[in-house]
Amino acid sequence: MASLLSSDKNINFDGNYSPLKTGLFLLVCIAWLLPGLTGHTPWKYDEAVSQGIVHGMLHGGSWLSPTLAGEPYFAHPPLYYWVAACFARWFGALMPVHDAARLASGFFMALTMVGVALGAHALWGARAMRVAVIVLIGSVGLLLRAHEMSTDLSFLAGVTLTLAAIPLARSQSMIAGALGGLGLGIAFLSQGTLALGLLFPLTLLAPVLISDYWPKHPLRYAFFWVLCALPFFVLWPVALYLQSPELFSQWWRILVQPTLHPNHWLAEDMNPTYYLGVAAWFAWPATPLALWALWESLRRGFANAAVRFLILVLVEMFLVLGFSTHPHESGALPLLIPLSLLAAGSIDSLRRGATSALDWFGMLTFGMVTLLLWLGWIAQLTGSPVGIVHYLDAQLPGYHATFQPVAFGASLLLTLLWIIAILNSRQSSRRALVNWTVGMTLSWLLAMTLWLPYIEASRSYKDMMQSLGRAIPAQHGCVASTGLGEAQRALLDYYLNIRTQRIENDLGKTCRLWLVQSRPRDAFEVPQGWRLLWTGARAGDKSERFQLFGY
Repeated sequence: MASLLSSDKNINFDGNYSPLKTGLFLLVCIAWLLPGLTGHTPWKYDEAVSQGIVHGMLHGGSWLSPTLAGEPYFAHPPLYYWVAACFARWFGALMPVHDAARLASGFFMALTMVGVALGAHALWGARAMRVAVIVLIGSVGLLLRAHEMSTDLSFLAGVTLTLAAIPLARSQSMIAGALGGLGLGIAFLSQGTLALGLLFPLTLLAPVLISDYWPKHPLRYAFFWVLCALPFFVLWPVALYLQSPELFSQWWRILVQPTLHPNHWLAEDMNPTYYLGVAAWFAWPATPLALWALWESLRRGFANAAVRFLILVLVEMFLVLGFSTHPHESGALPLLIPLSLLAAGSIDSLRRGATSALDWFGMLTFGMVTLLLWLGWIAQLTGSPVGIVHYLDAQLPGYHATFQPVAFGASLLLTLLWIIAILNSRQSSRRALVNWTVGMTLSWLLAMTLWLPYIEASRSYKDMMQSLGRAIPAQHGCVASTGLGEAQRALLDYYLNIRTQRIENDLGKTCRLWLVQSRPRDAFEVPQGWRLLWTGARAGDKSERFQLFGY
């Protein structure tokens, strides 16, 4: 199979359609998407918070006003949590609830891939559809984020559908209007008013500034756009208001009211250049390919409407994200869409030297990663090489690896197929991208098979929570807490069904159990009358310490 992917005698990566190439493309997408969605417990931070909110929904909590460990949670609107809770309810009998909930991330990533393919088709034609998706899933910064429970993924799907609708409107006004309204609605119910600032100006300005993308039937486009967007903006807020005017007021004050005042549009810790730096590696290799597209377009006087549209999208996104959001890596996810679309349009004009460099860089990079993953796994089982063993033991003391024949067999087969693909490959720009993405996919597959037990042991709270649960008396009454983060409160509720009374909220004064989260190096003075019942932390975690006191 890999030889088919890589042998020009069988497959010519020229961008033309054939059932076999489409089937192989879908196989790569599935191999990239599915591993990591199941098989491990929630990891902090976003995963733990998301699972805590889903747990609340499934155990008597309101679906209109999500809660985190019993407290209202308005940091994000509830769309992602609704979908995750539905997956958890549908498939929770077949797998752990957190694995079932994480399938929502796979759903939204699949929707994002479809949106990128539609956008590439509208901008560049059918030959760009597959390569645009290959560039997207080959982006370094997306790999881990795409397999976590996070509202960022539903937001990304909404952004993608909205952007794809704008060039599509010149030929399919009704479909484009429905797609754009749906995308904006999904984005709004994922990240709130950031969706408006990021997407609404583009929806209005792009057809005006780039006449090539003026809708074929403007009124029809606008009608279906509003028709499909309106339910997302109206139904949930109205239902929330009818259920609890007080909670609606909190939501309005936290997420909406600041948007109505221009003096609040700029984030206090804004960093306008942050995302420029992040994009250099986060969107690799889309960023250098997009820069090549800009250079080629500059030589032609920016005559191509697709390039002008994507430049407009990038400029607007850099400004909105740079000035109105807290700088963080996941905030760069929307930038992957225009960068991937730009790269897809320029891939066939890439010079032979650049193609060769990308191909060799990908082969060397993922060859080295694959070698290290295999050496590290062998070291865990055999005790040699000693240097690797000592390093791994220092990171996760007390961990003992066990041989898993299924994981070993699958990993060995995939590695051999990748080697065959490399040996049979001949240089071309599209093949270089395929080799890059397949190499990244192989590395991810090895991490999610050979290395998943080690990663799970280092990132999971399950063992620590079970140890804490054994230390808590059966008839314990309320539990007070100090310093617990959102992720820890969420997992405490998920694993032990304990919702602490937070002393920070002036609660828990009458509780006879007290759980404290602090850093190991921080001095902590125990008040008189309290005695230490338990202390613990995640395996290998040197930044968190948990202590349970009884009175």
